[in-house]
Amino acid sequence: MITWEKALGIQTKVTVFIIGVVVSVLSVSTYVSRTLTEQKAEENLRERYINIVKQIDAGIVEMEELRDTRTLQEELEKLLLVRPNIVMVEIFDLTSGKALLTARKSIERNRSVAEPDLTRIEAVKHGEVLTSLERQGTDRYWNIMAPVRIRKEVSGLIRAKISTKEFDDLVTEERRQAFLITATAALAILIFLVWYLRRTVSKPIGILIEAMVQAEEGNLKSQVKSYSRDEIGMLAKQFNQMIYRIRNFNEELAERVQQATEELNHRYDELISLNRRLSEAQIQLAQSERLAAAGQVAAAIAHSIGTPLHSILGHLHRLKRDTSDDKREERLKIIHSQVERVVQIIQDLLDTVRKPAPSMVPVRINKLLEELLYLVTPGISHRGIKVKTNLEPLLPDIAGDVNQLQELFLNLLTNAMDAMPGGGELEVNTGINQNADSNNEAITITIRDNGHGVNEANLQKIFEPFFTTKERNRGTGLGLSICRDITKTHHGEIYVSSHVGKGTTFTIILPVKHYETT
Repeated sequence: MITWEKALGIQTKVTVFIIGVVVSVLSVSTYVSRTLTEQKAEENLRERYINIVKQIDAGIVEMEELRDTRTLQEELEKLLLVRPNIVMVEIFDLTSGKALLTARKSIERNRSVAEPDLTRIEAVKHGEVLTSLERQGTDRYWNIMAPVRIRKEVSGLIRAKISTKEFDDLVTEERRQAFLITATAALAILIFLVWYLRRTVSKPIGILIEAMVQAEEGNLKSQVKSYSRDEIGMLAKQFNQMIYRIRNFNEELAERVQQATEELNHRYDELISLNRRLSEAQIQLAQSERLAAAGQVAAAIAHSIGTPLHSILGHLHRLKRDTSDDKREERLKIIHSQVERVVQIIQDLLDTVRKPAPSMVPVRINKLLEELLYLVTPGISHRGIKVKTNLEPLLPDIAGDVNQLQELFLNLLTNAMDAMPGGGELEVNTGINQNADSNNEAITITIRDNGHGVNEANLQKIFEPFFTTKERNRGTGLGLSICRDITKTHHGEIYVSSHVGKGTTFTIILPVKHYETT
């Protein structure tokens, strides 16, 4: 068996080194790429804002229009409505030798009009477009000054202040996505390395160490099975040959001693035989216990990640037929969320021995159920199942662990779908529990199918671990046991009623304000 100290050896060092290199390369390449892209986008944004100001200039073709304050005010008001990122626009008349304000529109209140300085006015009169980037706190603005040309002569000046908030928000979101992609790639590589090194290095070495321990204890019949042709395989082969020679030597020695002292050692040999059998039985019992524990963990993992993987497969099949980019993006988001859910489920199973307390937060049950129904849409459509929902619009929020509640309802929805392979009707209802008093308000969730149902004998054992009525390789028998445990964790109750040939109904009652008193 590989202890924790041994696990901090070659496998950990190689994994940490490779992950460090990969994360560094990904981070540097992503940073360089994002920096270059953002610089180009910033320049394009500046040119776009200049074109907006030039469009205002193109709308003024006569001197009367430049001096028509009322019309200009109306046009500027329309422009600010169409382009909410424009904070302020001012139009000045330069024909009198100084800058006279003819129109102004701004969303900034209590801000006085500042006359442009002479240096900038002279530059604009020569046809130049002046731009500067201003920062106010966390917000940035482009200040643009451009000439107003009437019959090819510069007769006025346009000064605009345009916010870059929309662009900055987009840059921030793209940086976040780049970080998530880098983190996901590193995590995927980490998982693969751990699996690969455990399969090719840690596991074979662990088997070899276990055989050495048995040989040290006197069991010279142990053999190390190795199918690899690398150094570890050669080491296992040499170990087997050494054990074989030691065993033959011991047999020859025992035979000679037995011939010399047959009568004296007859009883002693019987005692040794019994002790050896007891030792082998203890080793086999310990191995059986480890295999049983490993089987339970494997079954739990297979059950927990089976549903998200089926959902991912279903959405991938539908992705091929989708022609809308929005639909494809929506399905990709769902696939991404389910991959993260598989990772979270594995982490939760690894943390089971510590039994961490659920992370209680306000949860909207109606929204959670709608998201789950959309998630299993491929499986529902494939089976030809009709979905009917009756969700109470005034349903209060409850305190719950979102991941655990998602697993609870997803298990029940999956069972309902499996009960109707040839189609049927799936009904999901929510409501306020009328039997609860005002101090113990609760909600009720009902999931009903009209599938094959469960007989009375099996209904009594339906929440027992590893009990299932499904065909072999179709279920582990852990789903409803997990549902019961999650319901108890949330201080709720779960009930089931079923009739053969008519269907099954699961009712979950969850308290609303329990978290306020705990």
